[in-house]
Amino acid sequence: MTRYKSKPVLFLLSRVLGGKTFSSHLMRVVEGMPHIKPHYVFLDESDYGNHKKEIPAFNRLSGLFVGSSILRWKLRRNPPPPAEAVFVQSFELMPALQEIDPLYPAILAHDSTNLLSYRLLRDTTRGPAAKLMCGLKSLLVTPKYRSVIGRARAFLPRTHWCARSLVNDFGVEPERIYVAPGGLDTDLWSPDWSRMRVEPPTLLFVGNDFARKGGEFLLDLFTKHLYPRARLRIVSNDPSLKGRDWPDGVEHLSGLGHKDPMELVEAYRSADIFVFPTRKEHMGMVVTEACAVGLPIVGTDVGGVREGVRNGENGILMPYHSGTEDWARAIGSLLDDPIRRERFSVRSREIAEYEFSYRILRERVDSAFARVC
Repeated sequence: MTRYKSKPVLFLLSRVLGGKTFSSHLMRVVEGMPHIKPHYVFLDESDYGNHKKEIPAFNRLSGLFVGSSILRWKLRRNPPPPAEAVFVQSFELMPALQEIDPLYPAILAHDSTNLLSYRLLRDTTRGPAAKLMCGLKSLLVTPKYRSVIGRARAFLPRTHWCARSLVNDFGVEPERIYVAPGGLDTDLWSPDWSRMRVEPPTLLFVGNDFARKGGEFLLDLFTKHLYPRARLRIVSNDPSLKGRDWPDGVEHLSGLGHKDPMELVEAYRSADIFVFPTRKEHMGMVVTEACAVGLPIVGTDVGGVREGVRNGENGILMPYHSGTEDWARAIGSLLDDPIRRERFSVRSREIAEYEFSYRILRERVDSAFARVC
């Protein structure tokens, strides 16, 4: 580990949707770094409802820079103690740096740039209106990000897909970029290689944003083509699913989370194939979790998903506009070939250990702080 004097660092963290998981992993890393004295300021999901009045009218109406507006208000209301560096989680929160002394160097950890998000929306939404809206947002928003991104001396994107956007779209030098995808405790998130396989095999879907993650598509796929050859386990805390009637062969688990991670880990371990038909995705922590417990994965080839799903190595990547019959053939090929499933399982675990582990995240964060401090 790089050694230098302990320094106070301000952390601007997001606990919105998937940001909860990454921020918890990051805080665990920071707790093990005695040379860092952290002060945390959080953007929470509840802030969007609790602080509507503090969001400027333009941002509220346009939906632009909402998260960073809330965070800037929090920083003005409760000024943080002096710091020597700032760590920002999420590209969306970058404009909040305007409330921070420009002499403080910044580190940015994020899963997407604004341009990647707009392109992803443009490419995955049919119709000219979406394309026009994405183009307009790019013109309005990108100059704002360019004006503050120069303050970041080190970057921790979660995927190489995102890293390329930093280089190609924003001119960031590659030596300032440290790709840091996961941060999983791979001792906790580990396979149960001794588990007796039960027939029919269990397909697993995990996603709190049920619609965006492709949950409805998966239900249609399962009921039409895969039941009773397989069972389907859905792990989701999406409130829209409360009281829903599920088709035969479908099990729904809710209330699982990282406060008691073993229940969630066991939901993964006792499955046979992870299915991820997501419609819009930057990467997805669930993919790293599926890798860590040694599951073969069938997932949509969108965003940075291919960095966790290596086609033909640990899973099958499905073209974005593939239909239910295409997915049924891909999943069916794994259901019919347990030897191939086993090979994919072993490779998933290898990828997690070498790329998604807590150790790797710690090394990348330490390297970023070494550059900044």
